[in-house]
Amino acid sequence: MEAIVLDNGSGVFKAGYSGEDTPRTTFTTCAGRVKNPEWFASQAPNWKAELRDRETFIGAECQQYRDFLELSNPINRGIVEDWDALERMWEFVFAQELRVDPETAALPVLCISSPSGPKKQQERMAQLMFESQKVCGFYFMQQCVLSLFASGRTRGIVVEVGHGSSHAIPIFEGYALPHAALHYNAGGVDISHRLHMLLSKRGVAFHSFPLHTIDQIKESTCAMGNGMNKQGQNQQDEASKPFELPDGTILQVDRVAQTMPAEVLFKPQELGDEHPLRPDKGLHECVATSIAMCDKDLQSDLLNAVVLAGGTTMLPGFSRRFQDELKAVLPGGNFNVVPDPVIRERGYNSQRKIAAWVGGSMFASLDTFRDIHITKQEWEEYHEAILDRKCF
Repeated sequence: MEAIVLDNGSGVFKAGYSGEDTPRTTFTTCAGRVKNPEWFASQAPNWKAELRDRETFIGAECQQYRDFLELSNPINRGIVEDWDALERMWEFVFAQELRVDPETAALPVLCISSPSGPKKQQERMAQLMFESQKVCGFYFMQQCVLSLFASGRTRGIVVEVGHGSSHAIPIFEGYALPHAALHYNAGGVDISHRLHMLLSKRGVAFHSFPLHTIDQIKESTCAMGNGMNKQGQNQQDEASKPFELPDGTILQVDRVAQTMPAEVLFKPQELGDEHPLRPDKGLHECVATSIAMCDKDLQSDLLNAVVLAGGTTMLPGFSRRFQDELKAVLPGGNFNVVPDPVIRERGYNSQRKIAAWVGGSMFASLDTFRDIHITKQEWEEYHEAILDRKCF
């Protein structure tokens, strides 16, 4: 059966239909409320009526009209902080992007959940989907399980490095092992913040540029260094990369600015004292600790598939650096990183930026999904209690 697959990411929202290879839509997880609706309408007499009358803008629209809006990031490091904004995003996806009425379409919804999300958050999400969005069926799955599924495996440890946070989640036969699941409270947004700080000290005035400019610089110029700061400093001048700012200025991004920001993933001290809940260990150490917390009989399966997932793992050089760092903390050093840092594989290598959504698309297209998803009738009879039976 067909289903709607939603990945409520902290940085990027992805939505589409089960059985498809890629999402129908992806956009920045951002919502903007009009500060003064009457004044907003008066400033735009030539706009379409439906635009003038709107009170909420989603995704890229937030950038276009940001001077008129109070911006909100509904999800912060996997935790929903603005439920009203999240609902507006769902409505935008259903009505504008997928062109579907969830109440009449008879399509169940699979929501992909972050390991950081508490049980109460998942219960609230189910309640809103059934009682506010009027869906006919609902289910949620943890993103790391689906990322492993997208790689073609049911056993392994997933290293998910997303926008707001990272996780090391061991999985056996499709089930996450919660006692050994570890959270690393840093991700792509922290790399962006570090890059912003470095470039601001050099005189770049980001307040006059679009919100996503710093992320564009990161994606165009940044890479994962080899951990040897001295080499990066020696190459500071000759390895600069140019980036054209929105005002036409050419910014030269030197080697230090290219590689230093991503060090926060392996050197948590680089996050600074102001970082909320700064980790004690690097990401590679979290992975080694997670594996050690599992039964020895399972460890060989986990070591055989250390699966990288999430957009931040797409940084050039990340796979090789992660492999080197993990090798230094794992006795024996016998493990396989997926995708292989040296051999350029087709398929999962290019999919891992959207791995959780792809895995969700595959999972929701299985015949078994018809039997396991929660129906509207079950929700009306059991409410949150049905989640314990079917999801938790």
